[in-house]
Amino acid sequence: MLKDMRWEDCYIKDYLCISGYRVVEMDIQDEDNFEKNLAHKDVVILACENARFFFDKVEKVRLYTEIPLMVVAKTDDEWARIKVFQLGADDYITVPFQEMAFIARIQARIDQFRRLTRLFGHIRVRDLIIESLNRKVYLNNEEIIMTVKEFDILLYLAQHGNIPVAKDELYYAVWKQKAVEGTSGAVSTYVKRVRQKIEKDPFNPQYIETVWGVGYRFIS
Repeated sequence: MLKDMRWEDCYIKDYLCISGYRVVEMDIQDEDNFEKNLAHKDVVILACENARFFFDKVEKVRLYTEIPLMVVAKTDDEWARIKVFQLGADDYITVPFQEMAFIARIQARIDQFRRLTRLFGHIRVRDLIIESLNRKVYLNNEEIIMTVKEFDILLYLAQHGNIPVAKDELYYAVWKQKAVEGTSGAVSTYVKRVRQKIEKDPFNPQYIETVWGVGYRFIS
């Protein structure tokens, strides 16, 4: 969250943390670290007293990232609202606001961005990036080398984010054959290999979880 240091209220961060978001605060004026602090983020919230004074910050953010940018201001200024949209912001919210509606709008922007990027072959979830068109995977900006089937398994699961995928379905999607006896073990072996490459702790996965009795689910 980019924050005008004159804004003394801290409830925005509190709302986000309570709702399960990991929040990084940054002074709006600290432009030298914009690129560094915007890396691996899902949304940018620019909190300011008066959006008119921070048009240049909206432009600055857009130079570094295309992730959702939401402006939260204390003034309901129609001209400023129009201007920030023209400069590339995705939403403009004035205080006071209802907590649950605020959180819902944030999640809606994140989900919308993920759907749109998936259409163009680019899936980004937290620190993981999957580029389907050139078949590359990056974790923390470092390329992860995968075999053909490892990549295909990861991509298929990611394209069906948050939906349980049966092992037989995954086998058919990747191997292009109907599942027979023994194929379940092959799927498990390859999923294990993928986890070893993308999970910090493969036994406590943050991206691919096991759905017992069914198969696997990619957590997005």
